[in-house]
Amino acid sequence: MQLPVSLWIGLRYSQSRKGNAIISFMTLFSIAGIFLGVMALTLVSSVMNGFEAELKKRILGVLPHLIVQPVAQTPANWQSELSERYPGIVQISPFIQAEALVQSPRQLMPVQLQGVDTEQLPDFMAQSLVRGQWQQLAQQRFPIVLGRELADELEVGLGDSLRLSLAQGGSYTPLGWMPRQRLFQVVGVLETGSELDQVLAVVKLEELQRLVQQPGAGSAESVQWRIQLQDPFVAPAMGNRLVRDGYFPQVQDWRQSHGKLFAAVAMEKAMMWLLLLLIVAVAAFNIVSALVMMVTEKQAEVAILKTQGMQNHQLFTIFAVQGMSNGVIGAVLGAIAGILLSGSVNTLLAFFGLHIAGGVELPVVMKGSQILMIVCSALLLTFLAVLYPAWRAVQIQPAEVLRDE
Repeated sequence: MQLPVSLWIGLRYSQSRKGNAIISFMTLFSIAGIFLGVMALTLVSSVMNGFEAELKKRILGVLPHLIVQPVAQTPANWQSELSERYPGIVQISPFIQAEALVQSPRQLMPVQLQGVDTEQLPDFMAQSLVRGQWQQLAQQRFPIVLGRELADELEVGLGDSLRLSLAQGGSYTPLGWMPRQRLFQVVGVLETGSELDQVLAVVKLEELQRLVQQPGAGSAESVQWRIQLQDPFVAPAMGNRLVRDGYFPQVQDWRQSHGKLFAAVAMEKAMMWLLLLLIVAVAAFNIVSALVMMVTEKQAEVAILKTQGMQNHQLFTIFAVQGMSNGVIGAVLGAIAGILLSGSVNTLLAFFGLHIAGGVELPVVMKGSQILMIVCSALLLTFLAVLYPAWRAVQIQPAEVLRDE
């Protein structure tokens, strides 16, 4: 296939390594900089994606994504109706959440208490049990499941008894106001691998419901419903839809308790993107120096091409192609190296004897759209870098250059 003359000359210039050694060095330096920047950005983005995915699975896998409370206007069969109408909903189950104090023979700790339906446990919670069995939570009277770190702090194990005290639903006695208390037996220990292990305690829904109710209160007044979604990050939009469609007057989502944590992770990802993209930018703008020197060296050739009838846009294309070819080589090779490094980062860490605290592996999630965006960003910066040198080539006046030839 016959290439346009401007494209052909630009590719010849980019492949030539003869002549000025400084220009060749600066060109290779800029390619290496783009390569390293794109590779680092691909690797760090993949690791940050994995870190965010682990947080989403471990924290939001246990917490309710949406919390709703039916009212008089809510349809009687609203659970099945929501599941059919909104495909993103995977589970709807009754739920109570309360703050409480747990007392062991040696320690007193605050806990985040969840009352759950033992037949409708969230999938990740059901898989997180490391000691005991969930069946015991359903079969025994007043059983409790604790987070691993909470159990360690309380110095309790399976079969030990704890005193659970709730401020909600307390009553006045001849000795003064007394919180509601009940002895519970530890039947399980769960581990989510997150901060929830320090505060989470799980009991049966009906038993917590009896504890938190005021005397004479109906059962429906204290029970809320948890809605688990396929993607927890769409919870705000889903909550707005449920309110807009008239199912509930208000909907709570997980952002009220852990929104700041995930906002901090998103901010950290954005800052890492910016800092590593600056590496690419510095390397891309090294192309400016190399191309300006190339234009100065090739003034005679440019003047001859102009006298032969080459148009300004063709001359612009010659030097733009030369600069962009360097950016394409660096960006594509950097993306390939980043993908390979991301896939083998844990193997490399083990080979060099580097271990993460806790003996866990780095979570890595590569996204094709994100890698494509990284490559496109590098190419965009390269394109901006070649504009000035290519414009300088167009401004060359053949009469002035060839006057002394």
